Amino acid sequence: MVRWKALPKSLDPHTSQLVVELRRLKDHSGLSLKSLQSKTPFSRSSWERYLNGKVLPPRAAVEALARMAGADVTPLLALRDAAARPGTAAATTPAAGDSAGLERNAEPEIRVAALSAAVGALLLSAITSVLLITDPWREQAPATGAAGVGKYTCTYARHGDLMFAGNSATTTRLTMRNTTGPDAAEVQCLLLRHKLSPGDVDGYFGERTEAEVKRLQRLDRVPADGIVGEQTWALLRHVD
Repeated sequence: MVRWKALPKSLDPHTSQLVVELRRLKDHSGLSLKSLQSKTPFSRSSWERYLNGKVLPPRAAVEALARMAGADVTPLLALRDAAARPGTAAATTPAAGDSAGLERNAEPEIRVAALSAAVGALLLSAITSVLLITDPWREQAPATGAAGVGKYTCTYARHGDLMFAGNSATTTRLTMRNTTGPDAAEVQCLLLRHKLSPGDVDGYFGERTEAEVKRLQRLDRVPADGIVGEQTWALLRHVD
């Protein structure tokens, strides 16, 4: 397994989390940088920049790596788009000397960064609420009967040093604002077990659930980004 370099401290939380997840997928896939170059439109040097936090990867690169690793690309793209929003510390401008892989994907980079509020509003109304949209941290309650949203129960069971609530067994899958379904319900149940108040256990990761995730993260002194990744799942599932 590659010994990864420490990420730049200047990276914003969304970009940092995205790079960590991409590194994990690369390690899981067993692909080298040379293999990534041969299997994708992006050069070896481009992948080196993406995986060391030097340049924000294009959406196509994120999709390609997720596909090869057999991972769900939706939360990864949500992180990537959050990092690309205007005003975010992670720049979308290619670093000096970046290769053709970036140049071929310059146009979608510009489109993401240049989305106006009006276009964002149109996209928001067009995309179903069960998907993580361009701005996944904007609150939008799901429609009644939306996939994954409903009444869930918390059936706690201990397995070794981990606690499970009967909705999802994941310990790594990214779960965040606007996620719906069993993973979100599992987060809500585990928050309740930690004596936190995410609201109804309905399988919708909304503003209140996000606020309680951040509260748990602050209590345990980890980055309070409201995103449930591997580190936060460990906190949630920890048996006292």
